[in-house]
Amino acid sequence: MATPDFRLSLDGVDLSDRFRPRLVALSLTEKRGADADQLDITLSDHDGRLAIPREGARLSLQLGWRAGASGLGGVAVGLVDKGQFKVDEVEHSGTPDLVVIRARSADFTAEGRIRRLEAFTDKTLGQIIDQIAGRLGVSAKVAPALAGRMIPVFEQGRMSDLALLEALGRRYDAVATVKGGRLVFAPIGAGTTAGGQALPRAAIARTDGDQHSWRRAARDTYSGVTAYWHDPEAAERKGETAGDAGPDGKGAKKLKRTFGNQADAKAAAEAEHRRQQRGAATMTITLALARPELYPEQRVTLSGYGKPEIDGGRWLIGQARHEISGRGFTTQLQLELHVD
Repeated sequence: MATPDFRLSLDGVDLSDRFRPRLVALSLTEKRGADADQLDITLSDHDGRLAIPREGARLSLQLGWRAGASGLGGVAVGLVDKGQFKVDEVEHSGTPDLVVIRARSADFTAEGRIRRLEAFTDKTLGQIIDQIAGRLGVSAKVAPALAGRMIPVFEQGRMSDLALLEALGRRYDAVATVKGGRLVFAPIGAGTTAGGQALPRAAIARTDGDQHSWRRAARDTYSGVTAYWHDPEAAERKGETAGDAGPDGKGAKKLKRTFGNQADAKAAAEAEHRRQQRGAATMTITLALARPELYPEQRVTLSGYGKPEIDGGRWLIGQARHEISGRGFTTQLQLELHVD
């Protein structure tokens, strides 16, 4: 069988061999959007010789499998680069004596959390993202389908740059990710990078996992979404609907905010309608043998569950959690429906 493997460096020094005999648990939670990925490492300090890393130390992580004496065990052997993380919390507890290290994506700097009061006027979405990227000290890559969107007015309103990215993502149903020194802004579920390269698709069979949970709730869905905007020429409030409003408009979810123009209202209605469609059904899967190559925004096909709602659906990874512990090396995926 293949055995779990990892490579962990602290400030450029490979400490894998030192950490391996002390490892109690290691988990990496990869999230979609501007939420930082989180790395948690629990180490045994039974002999009191384990040094506590300094705040801000940088960790580099690779996760994967190595071949054991009896073969591969049906998994891909090799390490997958999972990026860099910055230590922001350390805990020592006992008995037994343990050191817990918590680190988050290194690209999420303190600069991105500073609240700002700024207004963007007559800017394209691409120009706004470029400006935010410059303040974060990274380059920007915006999907062509979004880069040219004109935004007459957008108030930052004492939001941090990371909160602003999240707000823009909600408005345009896009994902803003800061990784590898680059700020990427692309539509959710596009199946491509901002540069247009196709993301690898994944296939998962029921035999790959040991637990799953599928959920659909009619109360969470609407036939459409209506967003309102103020028309200064007509001096009245008007609506833009994405999807089907139903009889007398009662089948549509109505957004509370009134937008300043028709284009913003239309974009908000379309974005919320897509979110409603993706959330119409959700699926959580725990893979008995981890797949560290899986990450958020990848499309997934499922098979072997015996239900057309599951096997016939097109799925999208919203979050991936990879964990090495006494229970082995597992991956837990949170999936939602993929919407064109």
